[in-house]
Amino acid sequence: MADQAGVSRRSAAALREASDNRRADNRARAGAREHERVRARPVWPGTRYLVTRRCHDRSFLMVPDDKRRELIQLLGYTLALCLKRYGLQLHAAVFLSNHYHLVVTDTRGQLPAFKSMFNALVARSVNALRGRHDTFWSGDATCDVTLESDDRVLSRMAYTLANPTEAELVKWGHRWPGLTTYKLAFGAKKTFRRPKTFFDGDNSRLPATLDLELVRPEIFSKLTDEELHARLHEEVHLREVEKQEAMDKEGRRFLGEKKVQRQRWNRPPRTPTDRFGPRPKVSEGNKWVRIAALQRNKHWERAYAEARDAFRAGQREVEFPHGTWWMQHHVGVKVATAPA
Repeated sequence: MADQAGVSRRSAAALREASDNRRADNRARAGAREHERVRARPVWPGTRYLVTRRCHDRSFLMVPDDKRRELIQLLGYTLALCLKRYGLQLHAAVFLSNHYHLVVTDTRGQLPAFKSMFNALVARSVNALRGRHDTFWSGDATCDVTLESDDRVLSRMAYTLANPTEAELVKWGHRWPGLTTYKLAFGAKKTFRRPKTFFDGDNSRLPATLDLELVRPEIFSKLTDEELHARLHEEVHLREVEKQEAMDKEGRRFLGEKKVQRQRWNRPPRTPTDRFGPRPKVSEGNKWVRIAALQRNKHWERAYAEARDAFRAGQREVEFPHGTWWMQHHVGVKVATAPA
């Protein structure tokens, strides 16, 4: 017990130090910034994303327990509904007990609207299924990172499908008992029925069934669908084997499907989490591609800040840069057209 208390104290000290360092870094960046901080992010049609959202207090609110079948129908139907409404293409998805990962292409530049509707419907419907009424999602900002290159899109798809294994839950990703697109091929569809929970049963105006389609991303055009699918699962397999070897070396075991399904939905995990690490906006392994993307975003932020300052000064006809989303949809400002 004394050893555990010592570890807890050291962990708390490390978290406080990380928090202090983070604040110091933020102050340094603020001092070097040429303009007031821009919290907005550009939303450009055709952008590829890895979208992640975590449950409140990391609780297992989406655990595939004895209500597994209802939960999968609910999540799959809601995802299919929102993807169809806002024109996003799904390339990979997994719903773990307390968070989800989606790899998508935002074909129409509607990611914020998609997230708003999807997260709201999941929160309300799963709460109804669980018989609870409290906060569902973590108050932390959602993690949406742009995927700049073909290699990075494939890597994040593999990361998504292998996530149940890398989280030390099941030995192979396809054995995850919750919702995952692991077994779907590109172009395949999975049909989900409208859940009776929350969606008002037969009186709902929503479709009785919806198809969740797995769309091939526009990457590695020289590869056929079958070749790209094989390459993806080769990388998934490598991730799974690497994790298995690490677990064997440390003498540890995966939790397993049965124990996963016996977990309580109102319990958080015991493992600590880093709440003070960086929150990247761009995911890219190639240094120069990453720098170019960050510079592009920096130029956009500068243009946005200039337009925002002019708008605040009363210049209502000022034009915001292409990719401005919230101010266009909620305030009605002018936005530049996409560059040729």
